[in-house]
Amino acid sequence: MPFVSEPEMTFTRPETLAGPFITLEPLDAGHREPLREASAGDEAIWTYFPRTFNGACEDFDPWFDYALSRSAEGTHYPFAVRRKNDGRVIGTTRFYDMSYDHRRLAIGSTWYCREARGTLVNAEVRLLTLSHAFERLDVNRVELITDPRNLSSRAAMKILGAVQEGVIRNHLIYKDGRIRDSLLFSIIRSEWPAVRERLLEGLGYDDKQLHY
Repeated sequence: MPFVSEPEMTFTRPETLAGPFITLEPLDAGHREPLREASAGDEAIWTYFPRTFNGACEDFDPWFDYALSRSAEGTHYPFAVRRKNDGRVIGTTRFYDMSYDHRRLAIGSTWYCREARGTLVNAEVRLLTLSHAFERLDVNRVELITDPRNLSSRAAMKILGAVQEGVIRNHLIYKDGRIRDSLLFSIIRSEWPAVRERLLEGLGYDDKQLHY
């Protein structure tokens, strides 16, 4: 009798996550124009994105359509990042490469508008997404992947306490044909409490201020 594999179960789709300064809203069609505005005229956002939406501001729609299609399939769980004090959408992040059977996922495809970069926004986003991954989805491992040239991303991952595991060779192809290696970082369950405390201390937050 031929072997028939059962379809893999999937993680429960997240609802809105919230901290003192931002909310993470599951991406939907209503976020298209706010995110377009957040990325307008800022080609630096797309520098490290592969596929057809890499390298030019006019590639926003292919990027957004890809995010929505993967969300509909249940293979990615993308979020829009909204600032609470003025209601403005300032960026995006997502869960992807998810394996329910092996209790792991990746967090990435993250970008922010110019004024949000270099602020505490990314730390709060990481606190919320990692808390949801480890505390609600019960994962054993979270992966973070970046271009070796992306020095700010590499620095942020190290400050976070993620462990650099190695290089994924010839991992992605950019729009211009360049083949990219990727750096692989991870946080595992046993490391999460220390990472969590570091994030809470750096932000000056109490866990009671978070909804994840």
